[in-house]
Amino acid sequence: MLDRRTFVLGAAATTALVTAVPAHATAAAAAPGKTAGALLAPDGNPHLLTWTDGQWVLLDERGSVRITRGLGSAALVDVAADGDRLVAVGSLGGADPTAAIWESTDGTTWREARRLHGVRSEFTAVGGGLALGSVVKTERASVVRIAARRTGSGWATVPVRGLEWTDGLAATAVARTADGWVAAAVDQAGTVLHTSRDGVSWTARPRLDGVAVRALASLGGGVHWVGNELVEATPLTGVLDAGQRQPAVPADAKALGVVGARSAWLAGGRLITAEATR
Repeated sequence: MLDRRTFVLGAAATTALVTAVPAHATAAAAAPGKTAGALLAPDGNPHLLTWTDGQWVLLDERGSVRITRGLGSAALVDVAADGDRLVAVGSLGGADPTAAIWESTDGTTWREARRLHGVRSEFTAVGGGLALGSVVKTERASVVRIAARRTGSGWATVPVRGLEWTDGLAATAVARTADGWVAAAVDQAGTVLHTSRDGVSWTARPRLDGVAVRALASLGGGVHWVGNELVEATPLTGVLDAGQRQPAVPADAKALGVVGARSAWLAGGRLITAEATR
């Protein structure tokens, strides 16, 4: 069975690591370590943002690798395209994490855009100008929800009401919709879903049982998702309230995200994409 923490902490990965990766190299053996997720770079190509050999790098479908700058030893959990910029979220500080947000215009050079001082916390999902996370206790169990919204002057924290997740759950995905936002968290039975018009007050919507949703995206008037079946880890993609299917990817592929109009997956240590569900 897939552990939900595999998705919450962005740990879909293989154990193989490269020993050295020069910038813009092509490395067939560049298997990811811990993975923040997939993003559509400004050049229009899907990339994987992954931690390899002590540094965050961008890895494309051909195996080309670019080393990033500005992320240092950040513990990234999720990444998303947001208008004219890319946004990554996670934490700093190791055993005493501090939730933080980074931004980039090219996927290579990043800057820290927001940090929550004075509290053990981490952001675990970002999308559509909204970052969701939790204040955490030992073993990073979620106890209090936190959120930040991007404004014209930067990222501002906002209150969270209605995300009544239990059992230490944390957000695995969030996406902007025509009516606000939709957020996902994974429990032992599947995916819990909530919607919000303002990013503050949240209302439960029908859940998606049997699937661990890794990413959400608004495409063509529907909310698309990618994930893995809980028991057999079968790769799945679908549209909320409109069914699901198995994408044309290997059976052991792990869901990463939605990039443009394609779903993104990790299989055999490589990034692969497939047509998103219509």
